[in-house]
Amino acid sequence: MNNPIWNIGSIVMSKRKGFTLIELLVVISIIALLMAILMPVLGRARKQAWQAVCRSNLRQIGIGAAFYADDND
Repeated sequence: MNNPIWNIGSIVMSKRKGFTLIELLVVISIIALLMAILMPVLGRARKQAWQAVCRSNLRQIGIGAAFYADDND
């Protein structure tokens, strides 16, 4: 247990507390790549949701106009 190699390794590992610049740049580049892939997909989903809302609004306007025409001959 008192092997000096183990003690040196534990001292070296205990002094390292943060991430290196390379590690941070790799993580940031991976996140940027994923965002570049996902942005068009999210844009299409947003457009489809907006179209569904517009269709629903037009349907409600049509129903309201039909009820008005029915009530007021």
